[in-house]
Amino acid sequence: MRKKFYIKKNGYFKKRFDQFKVLEKKEIAVVPKNALIELTNACNHSCIFCFNPEMKRKISYLDIKLYENFLGKCIGEGLEEIGLYSTGEPFMIKNLHKYIGSAKKLGIKRVYITSNGSLASLDKVKKCINAGLDSIKFSINAGSKETYKIVHGYDDWEKVIRNVNNIYKYKVQNKLDLQLLCSFVYTDVTIDEIDNFKNKFSKFFEDMFFSKAGNQAGRTYKRSKTITQKINQNCNITENSEEKKFKPCDMIWDKIHFTAEGYLTACCVDYENDLVYSKYNVNENIFDQFNNKKIKGLRKKHLKNKLDGTMCKNCLYNTSDSFESLSNYKFEKSNFNKKKINSLNSRLKKYN
Repeated sequence: MRKKFYIKKNGYFKKRFDQFKVLEKKEIAVVPKNALIELTNACNHSCIFCFNPEMKRKISYLDIKLYENFLGKCIGEGLEEIGLYSTGEPFMIKNLHKYIGSAKKLGIKRVYITSNGSLASLDKVKKCINAGLDSIKFSINAGSKETYKIVHGYDDWEKVIRNVNNIYKYKVQNKLDLQLLCSFVYTDVTIDEIDNFKNKFSKFFEDMFFSKAGNQAGRTYKRSKTITQKINQNCNITENSEEKKFKPCDMIWDKIHFTAEGYLTACCVDYENDLVYSKYNVNENIFDQFNNKKIKGLRKKHLKNKLDGTMCKNCLYNTSDSFESLSNYKFEKSNFNKKKINSLNSRLKKYN
């Protein structure tokens, strides 16, 4: 079983990943055409493969004026597309459509989001479509009502399917150029549902991709081993099977990542801001910020495959080694969400 596979071998996702791939990687990088902007790190779900439920970082919401300033500066240096998501659920922002509309007015060619779909009612999505939304990818990580609650932590299966169905019908009836996509992170309890899921839901989506639950830069290392134990046994996967074919992570070359607090980070799964390399400076060009000393140093470590002491090593080598934050910025913390943690622990027992 491969870690990641697509419903269409030469479909949208495969072409998309190839489109933005930077082939010639150097310490100094050009400003990417694509950015992932974290409108919020808040999420209404508690997925069993995700670190969000355990996150100590304070919940934040990106100020729209700062967002517009950042976009304007990036567009002037080559930015063309943005994804409005990262560690949280974009529909947790009540005025999501305003962020989409602002981006379009400023000149962004393509705006896309990823959502678990439970809050994506047709009324909300209509506002986003009218504002210029180009694409929605639904993150649906189970193939039945029963396993959905185990994985997502909430009994929203029927709500999500209803939302997807309503949006699809609205798109077809109005002949809209709205792209609908889907992703499915599989675990031991859902891997056998993939074929049925494809047969039942592929009509709604232009393309789908399926990926095995990972360790999210080492933060969910123990959990990921627990929930993919049977898959790993069947695949005969060894701890360092990726070491011989190491490749630097594309993330630090092909995308700009902007956090809800207004910082630049190296990764879309930087839940605790450990890979932040700069606070966004409204008076400095993007190229210089995207190539400051911290991020150039990280690129150098990737190019030389000397990642000891970095969070990146845990992600690329599937380890849980200790690491140091990339910078010394201090961020506000909050207490664990006890309800989510208790739910997470309860569901983990089902895997054993």
